[in-house]
Amino acid sequence: MKIALLWPKGFDVKYVMPISFGYLKSNIDQSKHEVRIFDCALKNIDAHSQKLRETLEWFQPDVVGVSCWAPTYEEAMRILEVAKSINKKVVTVMGGAHASSYPDAIMKRKEVDFVFRGEAELSFPVFLEELQKENPDFSKVKGLVYRSSAEENKFLKNEMERERDLDTIQIPDYDAMELEKYIESGYRFNTVHKHNAPVWITRGCPYRCGFCSAPLQNGKVIRTHSIEYMTKWVKYLYYEKGIRQINIIDDNFTFHLEYAKEFCKTFIDVNLPGLHFGTPNGIRIQRTDPELLQLMVKAGWENLIVAPESGSLKTLQRMRKDLDPSIIPQKVKEIKDAGLKVHGFFIIGYPGETQEDLQKTVALVRKCKFNFFFLNNFQPLPGTPIYDELVRDGEIKDGTLPKNYSGGERVYMPKELQDFNFPRFVLKEYVHLALTNPLNVPYMFKLINPKMVLQKIRSNIRNMTRPNGTKESETILPEIMVMHD
Repeated sequence: MKIALLWPKGFDVKYVMPISFGYLKSNIDQSKHEVRIFDCALKNIDAHSQKLRETLEWFQPDVVGVSCWAPTYEEAMRILEVAKSINKKVVTVMGGAHASSYPDAIMKRKEVDFVFRGEAELSFPVFLEELQKENPDFSKVKGLVYRSSAEENKFLKNEMERERDLDTIQIPDYDAMELEKYIESGYRFNTVHKHNAPVWITRGCPYRCGFCSAPLQNGKVIRTHSIEYMTKWVKYLYYEKGIRQINIIDDNFTFHLEYAKEFCKTFIDVNLPGLHFGTPNGIRIQRTDPELLQLMVKAGWENLIVAPESGSLKTLQRMRKDLDPSIIPQKVKEIKDAGLKVHGFFIIGYPGETQEDLQKTVALVRKCKFNFFFLNNFQPLPGTPIYDELVRDGEIKDGTLPKNYSGGERVYMPKELQDFNFPRFVLKEYVHLALTNPLNVPYMFKLINPKMVLQKIRSNIRNMTRPNGTKESETILPEIMVMHD
């Protein structure tokens, strides 16, 4: 069969590339199926453009797959609409974070034939095998959501894929992902190094944060690739692709301290000149110790990103973050003492948050003296506990989708902060960072495109007159929320 995997426009090519599609392509038997990735984000192709229609008419796929997060969901759905308009018999499949969290509503759309929840590297090839049979047995396909043949309007959900031996999964096809074109287009996921690429080493999240869908996507058990597997993977990127920064996109790379230490020791011994590592989705700040930090420096880490989310214990308890904010300053000091720069992730505007809570976040940010920090607007993500709570309490409608993470119109505002001027609050803290730590300004401009920063500053100044800045961008810097969706 011909398989078309379409990555919708709306993903920011500077922070996200279609690694999920790279995994799918490399784990499908190429002798049985022709698999093509069509990247509408990289090529700047709208779903309703003539270019997309011409591409699908030329390739004539038997199966069309899309992947999406919540902000790209509608664009992904429009792609499937176009595919069905060209060929009513084409099989359409949707996967990705949003599909995993919110499958029931998606399956009600006539444009979608199947949904995959969670990981699909091993189950998608099984799906293709069943699809070709006269009497397919879709119950064999882990993670698949499909319509019941016996009962109308009933959806069947198979258990999700949770392969314990990750080494059975082939590494993603970076050529099909067009890694080089992404790099040339400015892909720099929290790094100053141009030649960088993502890898995924550990999967799973045991925590219970109410705003996050990570445990639903990949389960609560932390699973790891072997060190030997990762050594071959990293060497491939280093020697074959010229990569000098490895972006470990895991949510919990340091959860197993001894594993993280062994990883670092291995690459200290391997000694690949000029190679750096980063954990741009952040690490759990409690899962560090001085020995690991020293090893990370020797292995090639230059910074660490941590996610306190708030300086208010009340807000953290509301988030179910299971974190005591009083330990953060000492932990940040340990990271700095090891020779690493420290970035912090924070969420502002969380349900129940007050101005007093925000001031506690400010106090924590200033006390820690982060080299850089992100003040991220709270976004209610479908399928997360806090989303379900807000729907239950009538604060948002079911089906509400977050706006673009780069800072757009808010879809939710806590009643306690209805008159709060978020743009002024955010701008003040970044100006404070620049004035009190001027040496960090050049570092900031290395991480973030200066033109984009200036554009965001102008937008915030325009929004000063609005009490809550609901019509334009609210953050100076792009919100890195991969970890949360």
